[in-house]
Amino acid sequence: MNKRLSALLLSASCLLSMMFTVSCSVNPGWKSKSHDPVTFRYFLNAPGDRVPNHTLIGEVIREQTGVTIQYERIVGEIDQKLGVMIAGKDYPDFIYGGDKTYRLLEAKALIPLEDLITDHAPNLQRLYEPFWERLKAEDGHIYTLPLSVPTGKPTRWINAAFWVQKKVLKEAGYPVIRTFDEYVELLRNYWHKHPFYEGQPTIPFEILTYDIRNFTLTTAMQFLAGGPNDSRVMVDPASGSLHFYQTDESITRRYYKKLNDMFLEGMIDREAFVMTYEQYLEKLAGGRVLGMFDQSWQIQEAQLALKEAGKFEEMYAPLQLTFEADTRAEYLENAAMNYGIGLGVSVGCDDPVRAIRFVDYMASEEAQLLRYWGIEGQQYQISGQGRLYRTEEQRTWLHNKRNRLHLSGDILYYWPGSTGTMPDGNSYDPAVQPEEVQAEYSDVDKELLAAYGVQTYEELFHPPNPKRIYFPAWSIELSDEAKVFDQKLSDLNKRYPPQMVVAETKAEFDHYWREYVGAVSRLDVEGWLSELKEKIHKRQTDWQ
Repeated sequence: MNKRLSALLLSASCLLSMMFTVSCSVNPGWKSKSHDPVTFRYFLNAPGDRVPNHTLIGEVIREQTGVTIQYERIVGEIDQKLGVMIAGKDYPDFIYGGDKTYRLLEAKALIPLEDLITDHAPNLQRLYEPFWERLKAEDGHIYTLPLSVPTGKPTRWINAAFWVQKKVLKEAGYPVIRTFDEYVELLRNYWHKHPFYEGQPTIPFEILTYDIRNFTLTTAMQFLAGGPNDSRVMVDPASGSLHFYQTDESITRRYYKKLNDMFLEGMIDREAFVMTYEQYLEKLAGGRVLGMFDQSWQIQEAQLALKEAGKFEEMYAPLQLTFEADTRAEYLENAAMNYGIGLGVSVGCDDPVRAIRFVDYMASEEAQLLRYWGIEGQQYQISGQGRLYRTEEQRTWLHNKRNRLHLSGDILYYWPGSTGTMPDGNSYDPAVQPEEVQAEYSDVDKELLAAYGVQTYEELFHPPNPKRIYFPAWSIELSDEAKVFDQKLSDLNKRYPPQMVVAETKAEFDHYWREYVGAVSRLDVEGWLSELKEKIHKRQTDWQ
């Protein structure tokens, strides 16, 4: 550990205070190769707060590398932003395209990275070597680098879940909730007893549909049917068969009809289909939303805001639900990468070598420790046994959003790095470091977990299915024809499911369901399924 940290500690020792500007000597081994100051632009298809021009960790990185990163986060519609960017060929140096990366590839906006990595980026080569062939696009080139690379011992992490405020479970006596019907009844009972929260109407169930985030509405039912986070298809890894559940009456119609009943009852927010992501987070952080389906990374800011406000009972606990109690749930995921989605270097970058060498630095062990944990003595400590941990004061400081923005801009996730454990057994991510997991639990958490006979929330979930070698299906690169299908289905999913949920009568609901099924059936579902099945089979075979 000490050898790996030596360069970082040199910089950290110069930081006399969190509020001082960093100004100290740099790592000569890295900087001597190219140290002239340079600024790179990085566009992120990821909404969030504006990144401050200066952050504590950003200053350390600048001192180490001579590089300043100018971040731009998406504001408004991503398709419009990319359309303007592509039409004007005004590309930033780095681009994280998210699920719209295919548009950048179609426009030939990204450069191949494999030779740059081989010649100039030993850390990236080490990081991605076990997955090198998997990174390649259909033409044999590597255009994007997934941000999270499985390393060391995998750590369990809850992503998708049906969430419920902890006080709801407590008041009900900590019941075992296995099915969606039981969950709805739990929310309903609490809502009837507590129709208001701090003077505002209680919202039993919230739904996020803003922009591309409508997957919280249109894919929740795959989990209820026993599938993992594969998006629009359910895969049987044993037989290789695929099921397109989006028009399945026993899965998708069943879920939408239940939501429609809840909406008519008043259990679903009337503003659910018109609010922005920021408004959604504000409602969760306000404490009056009892539950929702979402992925943990999307609600993290709301959870932290509740914690900072001391509203521990209003924070959310995850549940793995299914339609039927005897269906095995598959919410937890095997350690995997989002192939085809990650950081890319654009054709507009004037110095690709300097750019890839900076990315290589960000993937180094010392930089990852800085990115994830912060500065030793200020955001974390090292025990006599070499374990990384935080003091209560440090944790409290990091609960404050202003402090986190001042520290890092909450932006350092968007560089290639490791998941799992370091060579010395510490976790790269403090959120899954065992000592930090336990320390972050409030008395509310401890009481809840004790009531269910477990020590962590992850123990409430079934382990991931090791047979899903291909996972996830949604990261598979599609042909142009399949992309057309995918986009058209996305358009239909933006239009029809909200109409079904807010339908005023059963007849109106049935009308929208029939229209939706008819519109989807006119698309080339079979062609899309056939292509996906072939590529899933190839992954299952080649990735053994």
